[in-house]
Amino acid sequence: MRRRDALAGIGAAAATWPAMVHAEGTTRRIGVLMSYREGDDEGRSRLTAFRDSLREAGWVESRNLSLDVRWLAGDSERAAREARALVAQAPDVVLVNGTPGLAALRTLTRTIPIVFVVVTNPVGAGFVESLARPGGNITGFSSFEPEIGGKWLESLKAMTPQLTRVGVLHDPEAAGFLTLLRGTEAAAGRLALHVQLIHARNPAEIQTGIEGFASGGGGALVVLPNPINSVERRSIFALAERHLLPAIYPFAFHARDGGLAAYGFDALELFRRAGPYVARILAGEKPGNLPVQAPTKHGLVLNLNAARAIKLEIPPTFLARADEVIE
Repeated sequence: MRRRDALAGIGAAAATWPAMVHAEGTTRRIGVLMSYREGDDEGRSRLTAFRDSLREAGWVESRNLSLDVRWLAGDSERAAREARALVAQAPDVVLVNGTPGLAALRTLTRTIPIVFVVVTNPVGAGFVESLARPGGNITGFSSFEPEIGGKWLESLKAMTPQLTRVGVLHDPEAAGFLTLLRGTEAAAGRLALHVQLIHARNPAEIQTGIEGFASGGGGALVVLPNPINSVERRSIFALAERHLLPAIYPFAFHARDGGLAAYGFDALELFRRAGPYVARILAGEKPGNLPVQAPTKHGLVLNLNAARAIKLEIPPTFLARADEVIE
């Protein structure tokens, strides 16, 4: 049988949402789109958490499971290419980390089951019908609600009470950006802060954007969650230090890797929870019937080494609020 005929048959079968019962001994195939570079420590940790949770659910590589892992390096064009190549392989399920990969998959298939992890506002972006009943072939684990933007600004103001201006580093093409921006701007007036957007779709724009903002004197940064900001995080740390800019990040690993402060959730938790969802789909459940889940806990991480590097003395009252302090 020719390959295109085989793929057509698979697609037609998937469209009817069968019970997905395979013969004993059959190896199931999972495609994985990771938003990081292949050598990134955080990306590898997330993948390991997913693998471990699959193993606990009875799905073991080289026994009854194979993983096709593709690394997107924070590049939306690469995400589109890798998503297209992955869909052509007709995997049983796809796990996707981040919005660019999910957006690409959404245009390519309405039949292959997809589980997303760390995606902001999946309903507003049109990926699912509702959080309780996603419908279609997509479900997963969302990331941030709009209110988190206010928490980021409050944290910056608590660290630097004299603060009056904040630069928001974001990718204007990232879905979910406007949701987070609304929450940030809503809190800005209450905190007497002026918000300036820093558009950054690639490393060059990150550098010129931060340098341009810093030239205005003083200020601080809110680094929004998106693939390019995570992939280029160490460059952002260096720029913030060079220009003496306090900055807050969305994930704990940002502060552990050298950023000043992070307020958010543990993404590894979501990857550990993704394994059982994939296992349920492999057992025959429909993704559209599995509710979209959200993080269960948020925390504050402070890096005192980064604070000393920009000559910032964190007020004791704010330091006492930290869930984790790196010295």
